Amino acid sequence: MTTRPFLTARWSNVVLLTFDAPEDLVRAQLAPGVEPDRWNGKTHASLVALEMRDVRVHGWRVPGFAGHPQVNFRVYARHGGQPAVTFVRELVPSRLIAAVGRLRYGEPFRAARIAAHVVAGTDGVRAEYRFGLEAPRYRVGVAAARDGAVPPPTTFEHYLKERTYGCRADRRGRVRAFRVAHPPWAVRKVANVDYAVDFAALYGVEWEFLNRATPVSTIFAEGSDVAVYPSRLTDSTSS
Repeated sequence: MTTRPFLTARWSNVVLLTFDAPEDLVRAQLAPGVEPDRWNGKTHASLVALEMRDVRVHGWRVPGFAGHPQVNFRVYARHGGQPAVTFVRELVPSRLIAAVGRLRYGEPFRAARIAAHVVAGTDGVRAEYRFGLEAPRYRVGVAAARDGAVPPPTTFEHYLKERTYGCRADRRGRVRAFRVAHPPWAVRKVANVDYAVDFAALYGVEWEFLNRATPVSTIFAEGSDVAVYPSRLTDSTSS
């Protein structure tokens, strides 16, 4: 029997700010048996902001939750030979969504204040996300060309944005992975990026060094329709 996605949505205006991160810190976020992924020998973490629209759970649109922005912070991993991510924290503007994400799916969701503002003009596209736990005191903004192009699979951009699985340990220490499927995303050429984020306040004191770091990559992806498939137990020795 073919597994059906438990969630479908359109993810759009996806902004990724990526930083070099020490491998031991990345490894500390991962479940046993999941290995850090590397690009040119380095490990990374990304702050990701996006809009989710036409959200459906098992094919049903949930009234009041059909669309919302999200901000997540993730590290890059490999599991079972596949590119994966593990989320350090996922911010959503709903206590209900955050509770379901934590209790039903075991993901590190937390309710936050998030607002998205996207303006598309003839000369380009601007997107700004403002967010915070109690008030939207942090921001990520980009300005980019209107049209995008899909980067080749050999590029750093492809490596960062095309991740097949999300994985983490369940309460019994077993590795669970959910699959994410979407066509390769086109990215817009970024002309300007502006952000102000306190990584220590949001993600823990161990991430405070990012407050002084410079991103090694800024991506503004157009996004697409996305299908997320139910998590499953995996063999932790297959990484």
